[in-house]
Amino acid sequence: MSRVAPQHRALFVCPTLAVGGAERRLAVLVPALRERGFSPTVITLKHEGRFYDELCAQGVPVHFAAMGSRADLKGARRAFALARSARPDIVVTHSIDAHVIGHRMATNAGVSHVALEGGGPGLRPALHRRMLYRLVAPRADRVIAVTAAQVPALVSLGYPEHRVVVIPSGVPAPEPRRGRAEVRAELGVGDAEVLALLVATLRPEKRAPLFVDAVAAARGAGAPVRGVVAGAGPELELVREHAAAAGCVAVLGQRDDVSDLIAAADVVCLTSRTEGLPVVVLETMAVGRPVLATAVGGIPEAVTPETGVLVDGDATGLSDALVRLAGDPGAREAMGRAARARFLAAYTSERMADAYAAQLRELIAAHAHGAGSSDSIGS
Repeated sequence: MSRVAPQHRALFVCPTLAVGGAERRLAVLVPALRERGFSPTVITLKHEGRFYDELCAQGVPVHFAAMGSRADLKGARRAFALARSARPDIVVTHSIDAHVIGHRMATNAGVSHVALEGGGPGLRPALHRRMLYRLVAPRADRVIAVTAAQVPALVSLGYPEHRVVVIPSGVPAPEPRRGRAEVRAELGVGDAEVLALLVATLRPEKRAPLFVDAVAAARGAGAPVRGVVAGAGPELELVREHAAAAGCVAVLGQRDDVSDLIAAADVVCLTSRTEGLPVVVLETMAVGRPVLATAVGGIPEAVTPETGVLVDGDATGLSDALVRLAGDPGAREAMGRAARARFLAAYTSERMADAYAAQLRELIAAHAHGAGSSDSIGS
């Protein structure tokens, strides 16, 4: 798509652009909006990160406010000064700290505020965060969710239901850099083995030890399954210890070749107890691999019986599904083809960016005609 002359200035505010599904979504969305008539600027409040550098390399104006905490007044002043310089026509925020600061930025600029919410239903924010949501959620002009499964939880946080819009995440089709055989050889996976891959930030809700248990149980049942976990996080060492005891799962830590790993896998797994719409599920579908996942959040909206297998989330259900998939390469191939087709129909980055651009234009136009503003914090 050729670049469209900028018509609207969009300011994005987030705590960090480090590794994560929400951060990756912004890293895809922001450059795509430049092709749709927007001039985006990004402010990170607390950290920079991998996607910060990626956006800078693409020529997107990205600034770091260096806030030590939400009570850092000097950092907040830096953030507000950066926002004034951006002269936004609309402010888009991700995460509650950014929602609070971004709403004030939008109020100061006299423009609409859009809150992005990607977290899975079932994750209950801490009390102080719930109090902040009660302050800002009723005043956001729009909230964009990634799945309809989030809506009840968002309403419980204080967002008016009529302002909630669902735009599923989209990703660019991954382009593996190395061949499947090369990657499998590096991982020590034999030609006759079925490679089950888990890609996740290793937090408690991802339940990576459950994946290890399921792979071990499948092998114990005679299936030629070998597991690989890719990702870092607070539970990395715990998962490594658990995998070492099982003896059939390799834990790689953080990787920058996830596309290669997905293409080398026979099935990609997700064992989370809560999710929004995980980017790794969409990337797996784009590469043409089946998904084996717990039926939580927005996953059932993306993964159908034709494209993968959904389970309730215990080790027995997961291991039984692994045994079935390991024994039926034809089913795996058919699911992979169907997954690729479903991705192209519903989850491309182009479809996501078009939907966001339409929402932002609508709000900018409504605000220009006096119909867009909600109450500001402290008004």
